[in-house]
Amino acid sequence: MKTQQYYQILSYLIICILVLAIVCVGSGIVLIIVKTTAPDHPDAEGHPTDTEPPVKDTVAEPPSAVMNETSDFGMAYIDKMIFFGESTTSHLSSRGVLTGGKDTEQVWSESSGTRTLSSKITSQTISTPEKVKGLTVVEACRQEQPDYMVLSFGLNGIQQFISSKQSFTDPYQNLISAIQKASPNTRIILQSVYPISETNNTFSVDGLTIDRYILTLNTWLQEIAEANENVRYCDTASVLRNELNALNPSYDAGDGVHLTKSAYEQILMYLRTHGWLESSQK
Repeated sequence: MKTQQYYQILSYLIICILVLAIVCVGSGIVLIIVKTTAPDHPDAEGHPTDTEPPVKDTVAEPPSAVMNETSDFGMAYIDKMIFFGESTTSHLSSRGVLTGGKDTEQVWSESSGTRTLSSKITSQTISTPEKVKGLTVVEACRQEQPDYMVLSFGLNGIQQFISSKQSFTDPYQNLISAIQKASPNTRIILQSVYPISETNNTFSVDGLTIDRYILTLNTWLQEIAEANENVRYCDTASVLRNELNALNPSYDAGDGVHLTKSAYEQILMYLRTHGWLESSQK
């Protein structure tokens, strides 16, 4: 009888030992799993020390071609620019706001003072200043190798342009390409098209409609700048607009299109404070 009781107790002990062993082994497995899957203690910055840092996207966004606000680059920066465009560009001379005043050599124009963007733009000759008189803009760039070319086109012919985007973008692109071929190191700045007065009636549509067209052209200018190396877009027109996106009356020279001396001073200051930065922009 005692022997039987002895074996029962022994069997019970063996069962208890087995159960305890199984529990211990199971706990060890859990600990191992936890240890291998859970992160270690975080470091000083709160990152787990036993996990790899997240992989960052190595494909950077292309920098914008829009010229952002900078410190004032000064008048010496403006002195490096050649201006080529419509009558509102030519009037930089008559308003006397550039170095050299009305005798400045920084404005390339024709005798009429105006020019229209077209397929002929690269073959038309320049009338002033004297050093490039009789040359095309391409020949003048090849001769002078300007540091900066500031181009301003869009108002002349705007109703045609707005009806056909390519009639605007194609000749502009051709002009850019021709300048770059003739003078590879020249930096090209595309100015936004200046607004006109809301009461202007020189077009077949009202002034505010033309101003809406101008905003569209300015988005196309940004696209052109983005598509080209060494080309930027500068929204100088932003300092001339009122709340209706029309020309501020204080900058209207009298006909709803052309600009006062103070308007040009604002434009030049905008260029100075939105300078060309090699490292942070395209």
